[in-house]
Amino acid sequence: MRRTALVALAATLVLTGCARSKGDTAAGETVGYAADQPAVTLEFWYMPYGGPIQDRAVIQETEEFHKAHPNITIKPVRIQWSDALTRLSTATTSGEGPDVTVLGTTWVGGFSALNALRPYTEAEIAAVGGQDVFAPASWSASHRLGSDEITALPWLTDVRALFYRKDVLAQAGVDPATAFTDWDAFEATLKKIKDAGGTVWPLAIGNENNFGIIHNVAPFIWGAGGNLLNETGDQSELAQPAAVDGVTYYQRLVHLYDDPEAMKLESSDVPEAFAKGIGAITIDNSQSVGDYLADPDRPGLKNGWGTAPMPAGKEGRFGFFGGSGLAILKAARHPAAAFEWVKFLTGEDSQRRYSVSSGLWPARTAAIKGTRLESDPAYAAFRTMIAAGRMYPSIPAWIVVESIIAKDLAELWQAPAALTRAQVQDILQRTTNDINAALQDPTQTGIK
Repeated sequence: MRRTALVALAATLVLTGCARSKGDTAAGETVGYAADQPAVTLEFWYMPYGGPIQDRAVIQETEEFHKAHPNITIKPVRIQWSDALTRLSTATTSGEGPDVTVLGTTWVGGFSALNALRPYTEAEIAAVGGQDVFAPASWSASHRLGSDEITALPWLTDVRALFYRKDVLAQAGVDPATAFTDWDAFEATLKKIKDAGGTVWPLAIGNENNFGIIHNVAPFIWGAGGNLLNETGDQSELAQPAAVDGVTYYQRLVHLYDDPEAMKLESSDVPEAFAKGIGAITIDNSQSVGDYLADPDRPGLKNGWGTAPMPAGKEGRFGFFGGSGLAILKAARHPAAAFEWVKFLTGEDSQRRYSVSSGLWPARTAAIKGTRLESDPAYAAFRTMIAAGRMYPSIPAWIVVESIIAKDLAELWQAPAALTRAQVQDILQRTTNDINAALQDPTQTGIK
């Protein structure tokens, strides 16, 4: 996940809350690919959030699209996340890649800085409904921080909440309605479960996948009033008191209450482990709701489970907001037809079908209307967390920053016991120094 960028990260980047495209298409001009145009085939790269369910959902959308656009055929290509960054980097330099690709939200800044993406024009953005049809946090990853060029339209959202076992909470005498309201209530719940002396540990949190750990700890940093970087994206704030408070709280909970077996897992393996009976409480995205509803007889699920919003810190409730956007490469062979496909996938009908089929949350806010995402109690926590979600800053060097955080914070999770605040402070100061040193080199994107 490395490549030297060609474009500098300006030190004076400012977050623009109403970014727009600088495309040269005039307002009101027709966009897209007309029905009388020659037949073309587009290559579409997507990365798996799940197994066969997502693959079937992608195929369904290509078929629905072809019915409406007989002169455009979509060739979907499944790319593993572990290979995607390298393959996309090669594709953007060789010109031999997809017309449309899925991009992880944390990659948008880097590929935009490399000038690898075709910006969407104002007319195209208007054609999909404008920025207001998308969740505000999703839109923040549609462009490089400080730029008004929109290079990735929001598609899917990785929004996270708590999952809990009703039977374990009942045995500990804990009411789910008050168990997770804030940090104090959350810690008290974990302690009651442990003190009850049952066979199930309070938490199921994986500690082997350090990138997954960042997604879990970030909400506690934000809830304490801290941040990972400053608003201009050129300095770390992890050593600031509020961030230290959030990390100290989270690190203590993991070491006091996490299942030792769960600690050895990567975060992607935890949902299945939870379903098998490891841990009473875990953190995961909405996709597991569909998985658990489809197969509810597993040991960890058969006695009842529920979801709850992340607990609120002193500065409020926050949750990690990730997911993916849709980008058209600069080297796309059929950019007008590619936009038709992007417009279709970001449209309300496709978003509704795809999300219900896959369990992934749509980036288009209205797409949940009339679906189980809007009505099923199991999804209620995610509806709450949509408004509380926060994205990482979309800077070119984010992949580098994230790698440093993952490497340095591993010391927190490998510690034999809960650390003191001073010990956490020392680790986060070293992390801050490493991040700030990396951000001094404006050519870094971590893409290669």
